[in-house]
Amino acid sequence: MTNRRRFITRTAGALGALAAVPAFPFSRDLQAQRELAAELATTSAGAGGGPDDEAYWARIRSAYSLDPAIANFDHGWTNPAPADALAELTRRARELESLPADRLVRLWEEITNTSVRQAIAETMGVAPDELALIRNATEALDTVLLGVPLSRGDEIVCSAHDYYAMLDALDQRQERDGVVLRMVHPPVPAPSMDALFETYAAAIGPRTRLVLLTHPSNLTGQLLPVARIAEAAHRVGAEVVVDGAQSLGVIPDAVPSLGCDYYGASMHKWLGAPVGMGALWMRPEHVSKIWPLVPSPREITGMARFEWIGTGPEYIGPAILPALELHRSIGVERKAQRLRHLKRSWRTRVAEAFPAAKFYTTEDESMSCGLCTVEFPGVNPDAIQKRLVERHGVLVQAMTSERSQQIRGLRVSPNVYSTPGELDRLVAGLRESVTRV
Repeated sequence: MTNRRRFITRTAGALGALAAVPAFPFSRDLQAQRELAAELATTSAGAGGGPDDEAYWARIRSAYSLDPAIANFDHGWTNPAPADALAELTRRARELESLPADRLVRLWEEITNTSVRQAIAETMGVAPDELALIRNATEALDTVLLGVPLSRGDEIVCSAHDYYAMLDALDQRQERDGVVLRMVHPPVPAPSMDALFETYAAAIGPRTRLVLLTHPSNLTGQLLPVARIAEAAHRVGAEVVVDGAQSLGVIPDAVPSLGCDYYGASMHKWLGAPVGMGALWMRPEHVSKIWPLVPSPREITGMARFEWIGTGPEYIGPAILPALELHRSIGVERKAQRLRHLKRSWRTRVAEAFPAAKFYTTEDESMSCGLCTVEFPGVNPDAIQKRLVERHGVLVQAMTSERSQQIRGLRVSPNVYSTPGELDRLVAGLRESVTRV
């Protein structure tokens, strides 16, 4: 899978923090926050803020605290958190640790289980009581993949391009319960949504009980026709689980509109919240049959069954709110348009500089959003990644996969605040690095 495990010990990512408009008092200057809120409200009404409006995005960038030595193009792993979120995180941690026996419960009851749950539910387009607030997308999705009732011989359709943690869970399910994995190998790049639908439809059969869809693939950036595949799965009585880690925050579809039965995502990717919280949604009719990863007390019912982990870091919940407020102020559509603009800009220049380069998605912008992986045939992506960060201060992710040997590229994932100057550094760094490694 992606070499994140090696990457984490080999390079240092750019640390950043993002200023936001608070839902309650924080430590930063409130007047500056109100000024930013007023400006964002104006642009939300249509006065500027287009994908190439660099003045607008510079204003957004000014709300961040970023390492100027690093041009960060690895936001597909995790986004910087708002400065207000970071301040709230540390403030609440100090408050909690001064009297944890009292404040653990109060933070959950007064903020996380009310304001935070409501804000996340609104972001996902679901009812608050249909959510479980847990630690990340892996925990959310593994709850379903390991907890849904299946029998020996039942089939699960998945993809070689699914996230490695989900495939690891399915491997365990196969070894433990004797289920059968029907793994599809999507074309790279996929020529159309029709082609992707046909690839999955061919694997779905009368014994299919579950279909895993990653929207989009972290390896390639490829989006899927999720609703069409879900409809085909439901026709044979199968259920559908969607990995929304890379889409929540940049794809505007409300979760129920995808037609899935289960959905899991993290808050620390395109919502820009601090690491430590994810969300699991499922249709109400499925809740009682899913086994939690950690057994909860018998009196706990509904989606709360999946939230039980014992004592946890309750100071994370309040720190989510500033990130979600900034996200709402910018808007999903505006973020998606900006990311596609940035992707188009660097991709066009790299394609001109390297005619042999292979992009893992087509130029059709309905096929992907901000993530884009490019392969330079015959060149080791790990070596390019290492040289880029060491020689040019450019951070990207080398993507390889044990389950799909065709994946040997560099994933480039800018954020909305990425600048033309940083794109110049990326392209110049690639020009030098690809020819030297």
